[in-house]
Amino acid sequence: MYFTDNLTPFGTATQSSTYRGGIAQNAIKPPVSNMFSYGNCSHTGKTKTPAWWMFQFSIGIAYITDITIYYRESWSKRMDGFKLYVTNTSAIPPDGYLCYEDPDPGLPNITQTIPCNKLGRYVIYYDTTEEDSDGPIIELCYVAIIGCRKGFWGSNCEKVCSEYCTERHCYPGNGSCIFGCNTDYCLNNNCNKFTGICTDGCKERRTGDFCNKFSINTAETDDDEVTTRIGIFIGIFMGGVLLGILMTVFVCFVIRRKRQLPQKQSEK
Repeated sequence: MYFTDNLTPFGTATQSSTYRGGIAQNAIKPPVSNMFSYGNCSHTGKTKTPAWWMFQFSIGIAYITDITIYYRESWSKRMDGFKLYVTNTSAIPPDGYLCYEDPDPGLPNITQTIPCNKLGRYVIYYDTTEEDSDGPIIELCYVAIIGCRKGFWGSNCEKVCSEYCTERHCYPGNGSCIFGCNTDYCLNNNCNKFTGICTDGCKERRTGDFCNKFSINTAETDDDEVTTRIGIFIGIFMGGVLLGILMTVFVCFVIRRKRQLPQKQSEK
């Protein structure tokens, strides 16, 4: 399945250094092309240290399905040996999932789509291979990071992940739970990873497909309804107590008045 949600609007790009105005942000804005200019592409400086380009999500975390790269035309030799990571930290060298490492021999294609299928907070293009005497250099003209934000799935990321998925993470392709489903009330801690339904039934005093309902005298009610019923019962009980107190006070007052009347009449 192809996912059309490009996540680069939800974050910012940085890089190890900048050469002649080729800032990192250039790689995540149009045009979608390999044609180079310092105003359209990123360009790291000519140093002897490893070069990197990094994208950080402003939405916290996302599930990345594919990453498409448009490198500077006619300069595939500067891509030679590059690595692509999805990570949860901004550490350099990257400490995370290696999506792709350029194989030898031969030079890579300047336009390619790389599957990742990984949750992460950062995407890092990393290169340690020296190009001539200039050291590692990165020149990315466009990068598209395809996937879905946390909690969504579908061809356009328009569907919501089940609330019973752990941390509400689900695969963009089919909506199944990435880390499993909530088994707090499921018997044997078993649930269906696609639906979140408890497959072996419910723990004691629980009922319903997701075991989110509470059973009282075999009546199936959810937790909110149980809370409401308890509140009503307490209200009725407290009202009865208050009424009893008022009636007691009234009876005592009547009895006292009756006792006081004969005494007043005798005095007269």
